[in-house]
Amino acid sequence: MASLFLVLVLVTAFDPGFTYVLEGESKTLKWPPAYHLKGDAIDILTGVIKPFEIWYSDKLNQSRVDYYGGTVKHYIVGENDEKYGKEFVVNPVTNEEETNVNVCKEKDFEGPATNFLGSVADFEYQGQETYNDRVLDVWKYYKNEEDDQKVEQMLYAYQDADGFDIPVVREVKASNLWIGTLKDHTVSRYYDFSKPADADLDYNLDATCKDTVKSSDFMEKLHLSSDVEKAFASYINRHNKNYGDDHEMRKEIFQNNWRRVVEHNKKNLGYTLTLNKFSDWTEEELANLKGTRLSGEHVGSVPFPHTEEEVEALVQELPDYYDMRIEGYITSVKNQGTCGSCWAFSTTAAVEGALARSNGGRDLDLAEQSMVDCAWGFGNVGCAGGLVDGAYKYILKHGLPTQMEYGLYLDEMGECHRENMTSFYNIKGFAAVPPLSVNAMKVALYKYGPVTVSINANDPLSAYNSGIFFDPSCNSAPANHGVVVVGYGKRDGVDYWIVKNSWGEDYGQDGYILMSATNNNCHILESAYYPIV
Repeated sequence: MASLFLVLVLVTAFDPGFTYVLEGESKTLKWPPAYHLKGDAIDILTGVIKPFEIWYSDKLNQSRVDYYGGTVKHYIVGENDEKYGKEFVVNPVTNEEETNVNVCKEKDFEGPATNFLGSVADFEYQGQETYNDRVLDVWKYYKNEEDDQKVEQMLYAYQDADGFDIPVVREVKASNLWIGTLKDHTVSRYYDFSKPADADLDYNLDATCKDTVKSSDFMEKLHLSSDVEKAFASYINRHNKNYGDDHEMRKEIFQNNWRRVVEHNKKNLGYTLTLNKFSDWTEEELANLKGTRLSGEHVGSVPFPHTEEEVEALVQELPDYYDMRIEGYITSVKNQGTCGSCWAFSTTAAVEGALARSNGGRDLDLAEQSMVDCAWGFGNVGCAGGLVDGAYKYILKHGLPTQMEYGLYLDEMGECHRENMTSFYNIKGFAAVPPLSVNAMKVALYKYGPVTVSINANDPLSAYNSGIFFDPSCNSAPANHGVVVVGYGKRDGVDYWIVKNSWGEDYGQDGYILMSATNNNCHILESAYYPIV
């Protein structure tokens, strides 16, 4: 009963009115073959509340999900063999020529149309409860997978006139028993059930999709490199932590990562790995987090102000250890969620730090969402990735509003509304740190503030736990992730960088990575920029 009590407390915080009534009756859960529902998903770990509207038809093998009142739409069309299909994504784009123009992109999709309610297997009937004066059936799902992972679900539903179950509230919790952490916790609420109209599922009736372009063509229009096209070719819909039919696949991924972590940590290589919230993610899902690419040039709006000789002289005067967090210049670690917006988070974090240095330590919480929505004219494509120098060019031209004024981060692409802002925080320019120079990086950090860098966030780095990260294989693949360096230090004779990530405080060392300064590890010294305020 303890877990049920926690569920009731959590859900009551959003919508009170539960009274528990236990019954000994046995039932079978059965979703309707077609449905239309509205609702919202509350991610307890990130704080994101995502409104949604879903449609599904088993007969048509089609489904659709809209986020934030239809700002972003996903139409999913399954093929006859139920193994392959197409996904059509509609989202707004703002560049320097147009504002909030909807674009429809076509992508390949694996499997039949998505049944957003998931599998009904292994749910057990618990009895009934009264919720807002309505008696609901209570269902529980519990899986303890070989003592490595625990998945719990509590579902509250009612039966319609046709005998199908209609969800009202659903809570999902996934725990890593190996290290005892909660890696997923969401509460979804559903309402306004109805039967879907065929027209609502037909992407052909969406005016935007009459001019559908392939994702690769869309990338080329925005002047991104072929690396971006290749990296996102297998991009799939964001994973709902309700495993359902994916259970065995997730289990295999988890087991492979578990073995890799154990084997690595036995080697005592100077850093440790762990099982974290990414340990059951597919390669495609991990790729979504890593949306930073190189533009092909390494040039700032202003030149780096020191010659190589000056750098070598200046570095002699620097302390061996410098951490801007101690100075109070660095804002708290943020979480980009499942949106590939690291390019926006890394540049915004650097601007926040530079502004704090210039105004006596007053931290500002600037809106990454404003760049996800509005910076499409600079080689950036919202949640599908972007360029660090492109982000700085946008900030140089338009500035950044505060999150308080622009609105909370959505973990999704939204409509640009910068014209409604009353104030922006601007930069005077940005400079490129000379590549492959440890000393130039140290001088830039100490004299000018945080530095945005592009790194290869490979599998070991995704599982980083502690220590100084150095992986000789990390340079075998190109940079794909934007982070910000906020200091440097030395441990046991090894120089390292203090790197702020955007994967939440539960990643690494309270959201940070200590990365070795040896041999340009993970390309960290190849594409570094800092803002000038």
